[in-house]
Amino acid sequence: MRLSIRLKIILPFAVLLIFVGVIGTAVATARLTDAAAAVFDANLLRSSLVANQSMARLEAARMADLRQATDTEGVPEALASGDIAGLTRLMMPITANIKPGVASIQLHVLDNHGKEILRIEGTGDGIGSVPVTDAGAFTAEPSVIKALAGETDAQGERRIFLSRTESQPALYLAGPVHATGTRIVGAVLVSESLAEIAATVPESALYDLSGRPLASTLPTVPVASDAIRRDLTTVNAVRDDDTRAGHAYGALFSTWIMRGSPVGYLAVQANRDSLLSLVTQLRLILTGVFGVAAVFTLLVGTIIASRLTRPIDLLVRSMRAVSAGELHHRAAVVSRDEIGYLARTFNEMTASLEEKTAALEETTFASMEALARAIDARDASTFGHSARVAAISVEIAEGMTLSSKDREALRRSALLHDIGKIGVEDKVLRKPGPLSDTEADDMREHPRIGYDMLKGLRFLQPSLPGVLYHHERWDGAGYPTGLTGTAIPLLVRILAVADVFDALTSDRPYREGLSFDAATAAIRIEAGLQFDPDVVTAFLTRRSAIDAVLRRMGRPGPVSAEPEAA
Repeated sequence: MRLSIRLKIILPFAVLLIFVGVIGTAVATARLTDAAAAVFDANLLRSSLVANQSMARLEAARMADLRQATDTEGVPEALASGDIAGLTRLMMPITANIKPGVASIQLHVLDNHGKEILRIEGTGDGIGSVPVTDAGAFTAEPSVIKALAGETDAQGERRIFLSRTESQPALYLAGPVHATGTRIVGAVLVSESLAEIAATVPESALYDLSGRPLASTLPTVPVASDAIRRDLTTVNAVRDDDTRAGHAYGALFSTWIMRGSPVGYLAVQANRDSLLSLVTQLRLILTGVFGVAAVFTLLVGTIIASRLTRPIDLLVRSMRAVSAGELHHRAAVVSRDEIGYLARTFNEMTASLEEKTAALEETTFASMEALARAIDARDASTFGHSARVAAISVEIAEGMTLSSKDREALRRSALLHDIGKIGVEDKVLRKPGPLSDTEADDMREHPRIGYDMLKGLRFLQPSLPGVLYHHERWDGAGYPTGLTGTAIPLLVRILAVADVFDALTSDRPYREGLSFDAATAAIRIEAGLQFDPDVVTAFLTRRSAIDAVLRRMGRPGPVSAEPEAA
């Protein structure tokens, strides 16, 4: 028998009232108090463990960043020769990869005398070099001196130390830079503000070994007294409870360890007011059995009502997801009552809406594709260009085992990649000879024009990078933004090879198209320069299939029997 939601809520309440009224309720104040205190202590200990784990991850991450900075190819030679410009060029991308968006991350480059010759800082807007105001600031730092001297310990040759400045304490990691052999030509420091470090660990404070607070996210910082520091070791923590400004706090101090040695202390703190308040409440005697029954009935009734109304909440969330554009989303059917029927009906409606939306998207894309084909047809030499580029791109994607979803996004991107040429004048687009500088600038605008045309179509979002970036180069010499290497999306890197290959094999008013083999050789030569080497390799492995596709599309061309590596 199917019960209504009202009965599902009322019947448990009635049973519970009878049960509570008959047997009464006994309050076990002591046990509940002990349980609450144990939970508080466990939460405090867990917070301390999480904080120390965060510090361990920080150490590993910064050590990896320092290793990258000291071991990057070209850094020792540039440092040895005093090539500041070269060092800046090498260190900029390293700084950008360390921790983007954090203003306190800095990279310091020191010569073999410990004098700072370059400082690069990461900011919320990017990275940039910072003037060095005190070149000798690190010459007397023991960790820097040991690093430059090549001293090693059980943890290796890299060092960690805290800054001595009062205004902005920071954590520094120092590592030597080795030239050929074992000669040390300088050092690199990676620094991060302790305030930023503390911000990653809620309700915590950092101290140096003398107990001086360095950074904190606490409203009131607990005192690392002599007694606390005396009882602390590397393997045990010390609990401290005190009252400040009318509030009770519980703090847990532990040793802050990096590279196997203490660098300071770490404290986590929690407010104990709620615990003390609970203890006080538990000491009160309940006024009566039915009063207790009423309170428990209200509590249990709220929980049950919440559970019973959960399907409604899930359905509302599903409605919001669908209204936000997630048409593939379906509501969970968790019951057989009216709400379950409503969820099934909603899913049927959503499926129908998804089907109609897909049909509308296909119609819209077909219109865009027709426009792109018309643009290709403006010049006889580019007729069918986008269709051939799409076919070649899909073959390369097969060679790289891309998913069907990615292949479809790539195909659409290839078909529409030159749609922005609608904004380029015929006299430029169809000019039989080389373009002037002004005409070339006009032509280079077509990726942005195409992107601006299509960016409002949500279903084309995965394909838009190909429209905007298909003239970017692996070596960064492309346009419109000069992206480099893997910063260029993979689908765009595939599209770039297909686009250039079809252009090379197509006749132009000012030249004849290359043969299939000649164009293939040209693509192979540009691996690592204009093109991603992995994409070129995939292109070469699929050259027979590409030749077959192009022949079916009316573009013949000889091909070698064996594929060549990029």
